[in-house]
Amino acid sequence: MIPINKIRILFAAGGTGGHIYPCIALAQTIRDSYPNAEILFIGGDRAEIEKIPAAGFNIKSISVHGVVNKLSLKAFPQKIKSLYELVSGKPVWQSMTILRDFKPNVVIGASGYVCGPVLLAAKMLGIPGILLEQNEVLGLTSKIVASLHLISAAVVISDKSGDFFKNNKIKTINAGNPVRPAILKTTREMGYSVLKLDENRKTLAIVGGSLGSLAINNAAIYAVRELGKYTWFRDGWQVVHITGTDRGGGLSQIDADHLGIKYYHFKYIDAIENLLAVSDMIVTRAGGTFLAEISARGIPMIIIPWAGAAGDHQTKNAQIFANNGAAIIITDDELNGESLHLQLSNLCQSEKLLMNMGSESRKLGRPESSKDLMDIIINLALKGK
Repeated sequence: MIPINKIRILFAAGGTGGHIYPCIALAQTIRDSYPNAEILFIGGDRAEIEKIPAAGFNIKSISVHGVVNKLSLKAFPQKIKSLYELVSGKPVWQSMTILRDFKPNVVIGASGYVCGPVLLAAKMLGIPGILLEQNEVLGLTSKIVASLHLISAAVVISDKSGDFFKNNKIKTINAGNPVRPAILKTTREMGYSVLKLDENRKTLAIVGGSLGSLAINNAAIYAVRELGKYTWFRDGWQVVHITGTDRGGGLSQIDADHLGIKYYHFKYIDAIENLLAVSDMIVTRAGGTFLAEISARGIPMIIIPWAGAAGDHQTKNAQIFANNGAAIIITDDELNGESLHLQLSNLCQSEKLLMNMGSESRKLGRPESSKDLMDIIINLALKGK
């Protein structure tokens, strides 16, 4: 058996925050409990290049890109290049080189396209692998990984999302999405201080995903203008609006001051734990990772699933919360300023409704997921199979 102070764990994660943050959450939990464990990430060339080193971990890049998302004439050359990389086996051989050098005891993949070549390389080298599936509906990479039996176990968010793995005789663990320790540890007072908000007001957060959403931003501007007509909102609430870097702007400060509302516009908040710590209501897309973080804090939600998500998985994610009274869904087709305004006006005026939704949200949250998964991973690493 491997001594616990010599464990080496490799994570394969990249693309969007939804694939990156679960692995960071697990890595941070492991590092807190086992400071001598060696941890390395493999990624591509997107957000992971900045976010993973910012979290204090080393990362090595391989040549891998998505090939099955929306295709446009502008993206066509890159898609051809990405397909050639996969067919040539380049990311697999790059992964094997990194794995041989690092010698991990276990490889953890976060379901996106980055993890496919890494888990294949791990299988070829006899290294056990675990897949983290963040969504209710499996993506293509997860299905391929399971069908080829490249992993020893799969971690899922519900029994239903585990059916595909069970049908392929893969050990399935319903443990939910890992939540970063900071999400749970950050206090309301800390959040107010970092974001420089009014601690005597309730906070409405509007977040359109890691890249932002023009449709949500436009609807939010209209809705906030309408809410600003109400004395109860002007006197009791503040708005934190995260618009994304290239999805349009927010309400101008001149307009916010004219309306008499407290409005804070950010293009991006890297330490999102501060926002979640102070949020009394949140408008959000339905990425599995972010919903896990929101529910771990017990925050009521208006969820606007992205209609373009593969397999409509965001709608399936959102329905889990809506069906249990923790959220209200507005579809992309239904979304406009008036529909958002009406829902926000109804919810934000009812303390009882917010409390009930928050309670149901907290019931669905799984704050212990990271610790539970850490124990599973450490056990697998120690056994080496």
